[in-house]
Amino acid sequence: MLPISLAILYLILLLFTMLISKKFELYDKPNARKIHTSKILNTGGIIIYLFYLIIINFLELNHNIEFIISIGFFVFIVGIIDDVINLNPSTKIILLIAPSAYLIFNGINITNLGNYEQIGVLDLGKFHIPFLILATGLLINATNYIDGSDGLLLTFFICCLGYYIFLIDDTQTISLIKLLLIPVILNLILNLLPSKSGFKIFSGNAGSLFIGFFISFLTIELYRGFKIHPVYLIWPLWYPVFDFLFVTTNRALQKKNILTADNTHLHHKILAKFKKNHFKTLFLFFVSNLLIIYSGFLLSNFSKILSLMTFILTFFLYFAARLNYRK
Repeated sequence: MLPISLAILYLILLLFTMLISKKFELYDKPNARKIHTSKILNTGGIIIYLFYLIIINFLELNHNIEFIISIGFFVFIVGIIDDVINLNPSTKIILLIAPSAYLIFNGINITNLGNYEQIGVLDLGKFHIPFLILATGLLINATNYIDGSDGLLLTFFICCLGYYIFLIDDTQTISLIKLLLIPVILNLILNLLPSKSGFKIFSGNAGSLFIGFFISFLTIELYRGFKIHPVYLIWPLWYPVFDFLFVTTNRALQKKNILTADNTHLHHKILAKFKKNHFKTLFLFFVSNLLIIYSGFLLSNFSKILSLMTFILTFFLYFAARLNYRK
């Protein structure tokens, strides 16, 4: 009965969001930066968050993950406001700090970055709270940045949750994450439909900001609560982190506003190379992502310090390659 109930729940939420889209004009409209030429439903994030909220109110499977989802309501609301009135980037960042700080000050935090052979524990000391606020803020914005090609954000989210299922050994938490995957996979299917179908749906800022927030604190909780070494957890985050750091640095080097959106992200470059073929772009990302995550996992099994150093080296190689080919 549960699969049928969940399917019905998803359909109800889909119909609900389609109705409110028409009433409040929650559409992603074409502009100079965007590829689509007609307005698209922008409420995929609303479906995901409401689905999660209903699930955690009926099933008690992991208190801390449910706590993260509950506090994520404030991020979700900021995203909806941003979708409706297009918030100033600085204002948005300030509003996003509050729910992150609340979780950090209420136990979803860490004081070190793990124990490594030869060097010992990487202790954050008294700087652990500023570090976590900065790191979670970076990842929330980085995740928001990758929502620029059909399916990319949702595929990233699916890869993260799928990988976490592989790492976790707690049956209840695995069951919860499997349930959390349902609306994401269904949204991905709708996201890849042609615009003229009328059912194509984008995540919107409500979706991308909440996903970034949820992944940020779920990563912290996997180390804090499940004792999964951080070096295993950084590899699924490679693309949003690398892309965000390059794009913001590149804007600064060109004396542009680092918060102003543009088309310099790697997925935009690949999309242009593939003549705006979203399926080819998504397939390349999916295969590359799986290979990088699996390679990182194997390397972490072999040596934690080597895995960390390889991750850092990979970032610098990515950065150098992007600088060389940024035009």
